[in-house]
Amino acid sequence: MYPRAYAILATLIGCSAAGILSQVGTSTNEIPLAVFHILALWLLIRAVQNRKKTYLLYLAAFIAGTAAGLKLTGASFCVALTAVLLFFLYRFEKTWRLFFLYALCGISGFVLTNGYFMWKNFSLYGNPMFPYYNAIFQSPYFDNFNLTETHFFPTTWIQWLFYPFFWAFTEGTYVSEDAMLDSRLALFLVALIIWIVLIIKNRLGGVKKEVAISLVIYCGISYVVWLVQFSILRYAAVLEALCGMVLIGLCASINKKRWGLYLALFLVGISMWGYKAPEWHHEIFLEQAVVFDKKPQIEDNSLVFFMHLPSSYLAPILNPKATYMGGFFSKIEEYPEEFQKQAAQRNNISAQYYRFDFEELQREKITQHQGPIYIISVDWPMIVNPVTLARFGLQGKREDCQRFVTNFTIYSTDLAICRVQKID
Repeated sequence: MYPRAYAILATLIGCSAAGILSQVGTSTNEIPLAVFHILALWLLIRAVQNRKKTYLLYLAAFIAGTAAGLKLTGASFCVALTAVLLFFLYRFEKTWRLFFLYALCGISGFVLTNGYFMWKNFSLYGNPMFPYYNAIFQSPYFDNFNLTETHFFPTTWIQWLFYPFFWAFTEGTYVSEDAMLDSRLALFLVALIIWIVLIIKNRLGGVKKEVAISLVIYCGISYVVWLVQFSILRYAAVLEALCGMVLIGLCASINKKRWGLYLALFLVGISMWGYKAPEWHHEIFLEQAVVFDKKPQIEDNSLVFFMHLPSSYLAPILNPKATYMGGFFSKIEEYPEEFQKQAAQRNNISAQYYRFDFEELQREKITQHQGPIYIISVDWPMIVNPVTLARFGLQGKREDCQRFVTNFTIYSTDLAICRVQKID
């Protein structure tokens, strides 16, 4: 075997995958969280191989739960990790006690990183996962259905069965906002089927059976959950990272060592052929993530509303002693006529805002607040809209606005912060 060469080639395939490479230099957080999920899988496999090291199971559960708490899209990999444990559970003693402790460690990790935010969501909206799973929690601030992004779902049964093959050799936007082309996940599915055959026939060569079975279960279940729950490329970072291990592992199972290496090199070439990663707004690396031309000054005990398209990334780096809320939205007809066309393009508010209790909550905050009130928007000069402000008992002037710029200019270069006052 060529363990070092195989490791390098597997890493090359995984780390150069379209979804992973496109997220380098972004703040989507899928790459660092993928490291934790893969670490959890490695620890669990080690525990399966050495049944005396059950503490590795608990550590794996805690790490996976912690990662899922940091970003809920990682829950699918927790399901896959648990499936691997259930398959090998017969190997351990006191299985019910072991599984209970495993689950407890996973839940503890999840609560550690997400418990506070779940409590805040529940106290504010009556749904700890708001706005998700509202068919269960039935928050009055959202429709009673389980929200999910369906834009990238397969549309035909052929796509459901063979989705990765649609972007393997033909450029498209199936699972990404931008055009991409990558054959890795298609090769990955083929490799999983071959792995199942090799496991059944016990023809794994130099690959340990526990590792092969664990990879097949983990990757297979992760892929299915990802497909039916998201079908969004950047959420598949763990699968993409493991593609290399699954593909190159097949090469390591070939008894004729040299032929295995040749096949590994061939698979690297195929995965790089016609390859195109999507462009997801990479930012340059800076000592400080957000850079201002002139940082807005906000007094302590201010109430700040973030209006229209995303600007709430400013909250952690403005005054921490202020209170921040999502913005109240102007209706199209409330804008001055010269801004209505632009407002129709910008104002992508969902219907839930008008049907439920958001305005009531915002008015209550405004009425009770005793300090300064600000609104921040990317929509200069539309930001000060007298009709909309009056709906919330506020008034403001453009003279009380300060324009500023940050290095995040995806939506608009024209940001502004305006101090507004309550109408007497």
